[in-house]
Order: sequence, then C-alpha cells, then structure tokens
Amino acid sequence: MSIEPITADASAVAGSEPGIPAPEIHRPGVPGATSEAPEIIPQREGTSPLWRSLLSPWQGQRALALNPESVELFESLAQNGVRVEWDPPVPGAAHRESFDLILEDWSRRRNPWRRAKVGALLAPGGRWVIVMQGRPWVGWSARAALWRARRENFERIDTYYAHPSLQAPQILVPLDRPEPFRYFLGLTLDVRTLRHRILVLGLQTLWALGIHRESLPNLIVVARRGK
Repeated sequence: MSIEPITADASAVAGSEPGIPAPEIHRPGVPGATSEAPEIIPQREGTSPLWRSLLSPWQGQRALALNPESVELFESLAQNGVRVEWDPPVPGAAHRESFDLILEDWSRRRNPWRRAKVGALLAPGGRWVIVMQGRPWVGWSARAALWRARRENFERIDTYYAHPSLQAPQILVPLDRPEPFRYFLGLTLDVRTLRHRILVLGLQTLWALGIHRESLPNLIVVARRGK
C-alpha cells in the first residue's frame, strides 16, 4: 500500500472562471463529468505510507527526532530501516553534522528548538522535516517555519498538506504550485453546491493572497540542505 502526492497538469484542470478554478471531477452516477478522479485507498498503516512517499527512507538512514513525545508520529520510519534517535542534544551545544533527517513537531507548545539552528545537525543533502497540527488551523506557525528555513539557507523548501490528517493520511497535497491544490479542491468538494462553491472561492482567495498554508488544519515542511 502506498500514498502518492497529487500531481495535475494545468491544462487538465483549467476552467473558465477567474482565479484558480476548481475542476469538475467524475463521480459515479453523475452525468456530464469531464475527468476521472484517482482512486483513494483507505489507509490501515498509520503514517507509514506518508513518510515512505515523502522521504523515501532507506536502510541505515540516520534521523534525529527533536520531540521525543511525538514518537507515535515518526515511529513508522524505524519500521522502514531508519535509525531514529529520540534523545536530542541541548540546543546550542557542540555537535557534528551527521543526520540524514531532522524531525520536528511544531504542534507542541513548548519546544526549545523553535529558535535554534538545526541546519548544522544535517549532513549534506539532509532534510529538515517540520510537521504541525492546527487548532483548528496551523496559522502563522506555517509562515514562521518557512522563514526559519529560508534564513538558514536551505537549498529547497517544499510544503504539503496531509488529508484528512497527519495520523491517518490518504492524500498528500503539494502546496507550492496551484495545479495540485486546485485539483485537490475539485476532488474533495462538489462545486455544484452553493456552500462548496463559496468555500472554493474562499480558498482560491487565500491562495492569491499567499496565506493558503496558514488556513489548513495541518502542514508538512521539508527543507533540503545543499550537498
């Protein structure tokens, strides 16, 4: 069983409405549909498919979890052969750059690493993974995470939304380009109903303003260090 990020070609989802239009998606028994939605497979493996799809973990990979209390979220990586360490060093202490993955849960209120540099802990090509669960939205923590990653000069920064939740994901939605996001809206919302059309319009407006990440119930930030 696997979970794959949504990808969509812009021509396949474009419409006539201004902004970022939500496409019509085929649903069984609905005439006049224009495209077929991919099958969504119910997950029975917790977060394991999510991390396999996002990080492609391999045997012997080293990871450091900065929030030992978030073991239930990251423990599936260990099942894929990743050596996860749950005893982080003190922020600011001397350390070597030796980890392939740094795992951090920003859902926790008290996190001594929120203002510490983590890039120095990563080996060249390593990735810093930040997850956050909103109450109910992630809010400005999303912008703070992106600002931190840019300040530390990571080579590449990608953001994702795990639908419907981090603990039981079914779809992984990339948030850095409009096509996958609007495809996801068409996949999950019936734009023929007034309520959903208003909701889609609101989400399109948030995208245009650049604050769509802040309005989501969870967020994953993956920042890659240069080699």
